[in-house]
Amino acid sequence: MCFSAPVSLASFLVGMLVAISVGIAALKMHQTSLALLALGWTWVIAMQWWEFMVWRQWETAFASQMAYLFNILQIPVLFFIFASDAPFLARTLASVLLILYLGVMLTPLPTEDMRVHHGHMDYSWWTSPLRISTYFIGLVAIFLLLVRPLRWSVACIVSLLLLCLLSRWLYPSENVASLWCFFAVFFPVLAMLLRWWLPS
Repeated sequence: MCFSAPVSLASFLVGMLVAISVGIAALKMHQTSLALLALGWTWVIAMQWWEFMVWRQWETAFASQMAYLFNILQIPVLFFIFASDAPFLARTLASVLLILYLGVMLTPLPTEDMRVHHGHMDYSWWTSPLRISTYFIGLVAIFLLLVRPLRWSVACIVSLLLLCLLSRWLYPSENVASLWCFFAVFFPVLAMLLRWWLPS
């Protein structure tokens, strides 16, 4: 996770500005999928607000629980944003995977324990290999099943996974959530560039 309260707050503010700006630009260019992705990404970035609250020790247990909920609900939010335009079979398969995903992530609810490790706030709920694997499987599945055009969807998910590996290498932490601190802030811009470069 982020290094400090100011970094979390800056990530939240810059991330929101970037996502909203990309969303407005996408609407003007009549790029509906990109606009929807930017809209969904505001939820992804919103987790940084709650992490800021955790760093500030503001009702820490509550803030940690909210950070967890905002984190795991990123995939359902993306599902509901993109599902309506997806083919029936893809939407059905994504629905089944979403139910399985929520089952793993919500039962049982983790504790709100946290510690600073290698300069990061590490949450107890991101030390579980099962939860980490489930999160990334859910993220990949939602993109590949629902986000179109497919070539752009594949490029976006590959980019996110590469950014995750890069963040893991640059920021040694027991969990992978440091990805969302820096690189996810600018992901909507990358998604917009990929949308320009890749034909439908």
